[in-house]
Amino acid sequence: MLQDYVFSGDPYAFSAQPNALPNLRAHVSRALSVDEKNIVVVGSAQVGFSLSPDNFPRRFTDGSDIDVVVVDERLFDTVWHTLLQWHYPRRRNLPEGDWAWTSARRKELYWGWFVPNEIRFNGLSLPGALKPIRDCSTLWFNTFQSLTQYPEFSKREVNGRLYRTWEHVRLYHAEGLRQIREILRAQGKPQP
Repeated sequence: MLQDYVFSGDPYAFSAQPNALPNLRAHVSRALSVDEKNIVVVGSAQVGFSLSPDNFPRRFTDGSDIDVVVVDERLFDTVWHTLLQWHYPRRRNLPEGDWAWTSARRKELYWGWFVPNEIRFNGLSLPGALKPIRDCSTLWFNTFQSLTQYPEFSKREVNGRLYRTWEHVRLYHAEGLRQIREILRAQGKPQP
């Protein structure tokens, strides 16, 4: 189900714009140096309604955003290794603000994804050691913001989430579908 409906096929959001997916993939691939096959549209933009257990089955509308999955070990490991290099020498003596920041990154790492442009650095000690993450964050932000040069994306927010492997993507999305099945079961509705 995941492979056939959630990760492949023509996205619902682009049904009237056949060049949108190729343009998105080529643009993101070129900017991030990621293989095009590792860039997919997910969520309501892909299937026409939200697959988030919190928003299921909200329809895709003119105001909906487009969620993109990017799978790339190199980018992911750049973030992860930089976090480790910043954290290891000071792991027992982090200020309180650094602990909160570290905790948020651990949670993302646990689930197998990062949203690089949402990683903030305000108030952290030794922020210079995090320069590779800041560079990745800036690149990520610029890549997705510059999609507005294409008419099909000029009026939509396009967000990307970075996963380390396809297995991480599958586990995350399979869990969302499992939760939706339980919601439907509790409501007495037929489930897939």
